[in-house]
Amino acid sequence: MSIFGSRQGSPSQGRAPRGAWMFFVAQRHFRTRRREKGYTASILSVSGIAVGVMTLTAVLAVMNGFQLDTIEDILEINSYHLRISGAELQSDASPLDLSRRAGVRTVLPFIELQTIARGFFEQPQAVVLRGVPVDVMDLDPGIAERIEMVSGEFSLTSHGSLVIGSQLARHLGVRVGDTVTFLDLGSGDAALRNPREVQFQVRGVFYSGFLEYDRSWGFISLQEAESMFGAGDELTWGIKLNDRFNDIRMREQIAGELGIHADQVLSWRDFNRAIFGALRVEKTVLMFLIGLIFLVVAVNIYQALRRSVVERSEEIAVLKALGAPPQAVQLVFVVEGVMIGVLGAFIGTALGLFVSQNINGVFAAAELALGGLAVVVSLVGGGGASPVPFFSPEHFYIMEVPSHMLFGEVLGVFLAAVASAASAGYFASLRAAWIKPAEVLRDE
Repeated sequence: MSIFGSRQGSPSQGRAPRGAWMFFVAQRHFRTRRREKGYTASILSVSGIAVGVMTLTAVLAVMNGFQLDTIEDILEINSYHLRISGAELQSDASPLDLSRRAGVRTVLPFIELQTIARGFFEQPQAVVLRGVPVDVMDLDPGIAERIEMVSGEFSLTSHGSLVIGSQLARHLGVRVGDTVTFLDLGSGDAALRNPREVQFQVRGVFYSGFLEYDRSWGFISLQEAESMFGAGDELTWGIKLNDRFNDIRMREQIAGELGIHADQVLSWRDFNRAIFGALRVEKTVLMFLIGLIFLVVAVNIYQALRRSVVERSEEIAVLKALGAPPQAVQLVFVVEGVMIGVLGAFIGTALGLFVSQNINGVFAAAELALGGLAVVVSLVGGGGASPVPFFSPEHFYIMEVPSHMLFGEVLGVFLAAVASAASAGYFASLRAAWIKPAEVLRDE
């Protein structure tokens, strides 16, 4: 009979489960001082995993915040979830009836015009004018949520009313009540040779947080886009769904109801394929680069556990002499690696969630600390101290750093950290399998 459990008969009452000794030895190895380094190896291994998990969790949360804000701005203000060209509809088809359909949130007609604007400053600015219904804020709550009025109001009821982005107003040198002149380029060679000027009065200035829209967008009424620019044949219907990921099925159903082909209904995936693909590649590459932290930490854990195998050769030889199979001895170090991974991943996840949830406070504290350091350096060196902003409005078009955590990504980072530590433990344990008890004990 072996001390590691009887091979026959029922276990006696109170006896530890078969194989429990491996977990007992692993946790003793993990908690016991090393001969020369003390607890340094274990502390550094756990700290390395914790720092890697915290960094990757926080970076992913911030990246998700920026990307989701960008996606929501694009879908809610610009592209919609589905788009249908009015020229492709039959004369008796009315997409407006789709607003009563289950799964549809908003149906809105609009006209988009490319034009050139001139305000107080003579330098012309390229502008996208979007003609929308005068009650667009009531018809489409999504736009109302994404647009904040800086001055004036979003009112298109009176003749010649215009609402423009805050950055466009700054570049044109206009404010509420001023006049902006647009060129009606129309279509055809004659219109291009003799463009007509159309004037609108600024009724409001908006801020969306998306530089492209604030820098080059303006809203006018749908009726004036048709009458003053003669763009009635450019009417487009934008449809927003309750679930944008249900666009494939809804596109086919809506196309069937309107009597058109499904390809004539453009999905947000197709309309924004380039930018969304770029965002996906950006996130994948960043995850890979930061994930290399786990590779570096795994190598350090491997070296630490491999050194532990060498230092504990006598204990391993005794275990084997008492009947422990090589696989069980290997599992001791694999379990020790898992312990390092779980503890480090748990600490790193907790810190990462805290940093992600309070990212703006963390940046504010870091700016304050660096500002204080700059003051000390200036006093010592005799120079002038200057603030150290991480996201200065002079360089970044953001008011605060957004953060959004996804459970699947947090869990994936946690499991990746544990897997890297477990893999390091496995490869380090291979040396233990080749230790021969007779040779080690004879030398002792």
